[in-house]
Amino acid sequence: MSARPSEDTRSWINRSTLGVSFASLFSDVSHELATAVLPAVLLSIGAGPASLGITEGIADGISSVAKLWGGVATDRVRRRKPLASIGYLITAVGIAAIGLTTRAWQVVLCRSAAWIGRGSRSAPRDFLMSEAAPPEHLGKAFGMERAGDALGAVLGPLLALSLIAAGLAPRQVMLWSLLPGLLAFLSMSVLVVERPEPPRPSSTKPTSLWRKWGDLGRPFRFYLVGILIFGSGDFSRTLLILYAIQHLEGTLFSWTGATLAIALYVLHNAVSALAAFPLGALTDRIGRRPVIVSGYLFAAATTVGFALLPPRPWVLAALFVASGLYIACEEVSEKAYAVELLPREVKGTGLGLLASVNGIGDMISSIAVGSIWAVFPNHPGYAFTFAAALQFAGALTIVGTGRVPVTQQTK
Repeated sequence: MSARPSEDTRSWINRSTLGVSFASLFSDVSHELATAVLPAVLLSIGAGPASLGITEGIADGISSVAKLWGGVATDRVRRRKPLASIGYLITAVGIAAIGLTTRAWQVVLCRSAAWIGRGSRSAPRDFLMSEAAPPEHLGKAFGMERAGDALGAVLGPLLALSLIAAGLAPRQVMLWSLLPGLLAFLSMSVLVVERPEPPRPSSTKPTSLWRKWGDLGRPFRFYLVGILIFGSGDFSRTLLILYAIQHLEGTLFSWTGATLAIALYVLHNAVSALAAFPLGALTDRIGRRPVIVSGYLFAAATTVGFALLPPRPWVLAALFVASGLYIACEEVSEKAYAVELLPREVKGTGLGLLASVNGIGDMISSIAVGSIWAVFPNHPGYAFTFAAALQFAGALTIVGTGRVPVTQQTK
């Protein structure tokens, strides 16, 4: 039997879905406020594209391990909310601590600690959302959560711009990220309602990860392959911010260029916020897989645009808009499709693996793109072309996954 929250879940809008969505909103305000100024922080201490790519890659790699751990723990514990809540708290403190750093290795350390919290909370949060919403409305529920996340990604950089205009230094802006991070922790801790599952018999032993891998089913395992291939080309948005800084002003140390690049990032996130819910509703109507494949193909085309088109301001604006659209396609549909493919008894492990594989892909892509860019500093298009090829290959792989009816209920 499925353990549901002690509230009326006939409506997909309820206290728990709102709590998860607010947690994503405030957490992304915190994270994106910091992300907007992270390239400037690194540039101010003499670090360039390679350092930025390595910083993001190491953090994503560590996060992928935390995501896997969080997924396995989600299936083993009776209460998932404490796991998610503590993860939000660790993320908030780790991000804000970057404001106290003066060396690149310190940034890596703080970013990694924050991403451990971010990774470990991913599966329990998604499990709570999947249990709070009826299966036929999962797209809308995850769309609302992604819309909150994307709205936070708009408000965060705007807050960063406001603080910069007020005369604050980048490290001081980082410290301000603690406040919305704490609000995210409180949203998960206070608003979300969870009914713990009955205790397991004392003779029941936890199932090994290898055994659970077999229980995930062939369609989901094949799905993970496509996620990994695409993710290996889906590099961090901070590299796009750096690209915009370089080409908008022609110098790495111009605050005017950095401010304009942040404004483009705000545009990117605003588009993602506006598109998230409609795309989630679309997956409820036509299925998750068509939206994923379309988003992946659009991502590859967008990345080719960054590689080949002249980096004029209006071109960069169009490409940042396109990037926001495909990010919304990915984030809304990937988890909802995974929930449909997974048996309930291994749902937490599956969601953890999904997040972990995404993190591994992010690590590979960020390090690879940053490193190729560093080797060919005058030709960043080489790095973007490499990424686009992997994105296209990922889309073709997802086409081969098994078809799942939109209304299928995972039990």
